[in-house]
Amino acid sequence: MTVARGAKKVAEAEGDRRIGDFEDWADRYDEFYPADSLIDKEYRLSRLLVMAGRSWVTHIDNRLRAETGQSRARWQALFTIAFGPQPVTLTDLGQRLFVQWPTLVRVIEGLAADGLIKRVDNPRDGRSKLVSLTPEGLAMVRRIQPILDAERHAMLGDLGGEELEQCAELLHRMFERVARMP
Repeated sequence: MTVARGAKKVAEAEGDRRIGDFEDWADRYDEFYPADSLIDKEYRLSRLLVMAGRSWVTHIDNRLRAETGQSRARWQALFTIAFGPQPVTLTDLGQRLFVQWPTLVRVIEGLAADGLIKRVDNPRDGRSKLVSLTPEGLAMVRRIQPILDAERHAMLGDLGGEELEQCAELLHRMFERVARMP
């Protein structure tokens, strides 16, 4: 019996149900991935990573939209600008955010229209713009930060520093592998 299946049986015995398990509906799963095989474990881990990421992003997005009106794309852009040297080119900002150009331009236009960032012509390259936070943009970052910190702590607060570092190391390794894939 796999670790995931064993944990599910323990959870069911205790009257709990594990979120992210799909044993109750994926009755043909073993036809595709043999139980306890390495590929079974890889599939389950990658599925849980995706599901955990989606649920976290949805939770944070809903919370911040309700409290600040800012979408994930907007607050991530604000934080990325705030965390680095300013002004920043749109090309550098797009690379830091891992977003494509059309998405970045829409976000930047909205932030500029709301007065949260300012754009100026790049004196070194007339085709590009430089972006920096306005005082209102910095105030929005400072408004969002405690909300994010509290939510992050609610999710991760019972993990110790070593556990957090181990998780981060594994995720970095996975991220680097994905980045190297053609």
